[in-house]
Amino acid sequence: MLLGLVACTAPAQSQHPSQAEGLSPAACVAALAAGTRPDTARCPAFLLRAVAEARAMCTEAGGKLEGANDADVWQLDVDDDGRHEVAFEMNGNVTCVDEYSLFECGSRGCPKTLYAERDGTWQPIANLFAFGPEGVDITTERVGGHRTLRTCYAGPPCVELAYSEWSGQHYEETHLDVRGFRVDFATTAQTLWPLVAAADVQATPSAQGEPVGHYDAGQEVVLIGTAAGGYYYVSPCNACASGFVPTSVLRLQ
Repeated sequence: MLLGLVACTAPAQSQHPSQAEGLSPAACVAALAAGTRPDTARCPAFLLRAVAEARAMCTEAGGKLEGANDADVWQLDVDDDGRHEVAFEMNGNVTCVDEYSLFECGSRGCPKTLYAERDGTWQPIANLFAFGPEGVDITTERVGGHRTLRTCYAGPPCVELAYSEWSGQHYEETHLDVRGFRVDFATTAQTLWPLVAAADVQATPSAQGEPVGHYDAGQEVVLIGTAAGGYYYVSPCNACASGFVPTSVLRLQ
């Protein structure tokens, strides 16, 4: 069904996704508008389904869907079965005319949803925040037969790497690597917490770490995770650099 998307060589080492060639959301939009069967080489089943859902959303919002001539779709093999999974987002692949913000995301941008074909149905198995295909590493490490994914949202250079491991049905982000230091995601709610004392937010979990910002008591930060040595990894604001603070300056209730 997927022609060139199906056949691939199982990777023997860490690799990046590749860009799928020849796919066209515009071809899917045209087929839906005409009520005809699309050319599956240009509009395979997974893309047709996504575009159909986007078209329904756009119509309900009062707009008209247009598709890009060339799709932005990544292909990768996460379980070495010789068949590609695919990753894409609707923003950039389609546009809702007169409701242009419909498929846009926040300041962080949209993640690409990773889909896998299971029993003839394409199912979402992960969300990938990465600056491009080269921002995703399909590593040699495996959990449950699926390769661990390492993603870089902003770069290069990449100072923050997110690791996603297979949980049985889908991928879950398990931890970060920040400048070589492991950060385990917080078991408490990743919500806003006020600093109980003024503190430098540092690039590394060390008293000698380079400051990336200084904040007074009362400044609210998002607790992202914990690092060894008694440090939290926090984000003071959307436009701020994330960094480390001593656990003593946050009082979790």
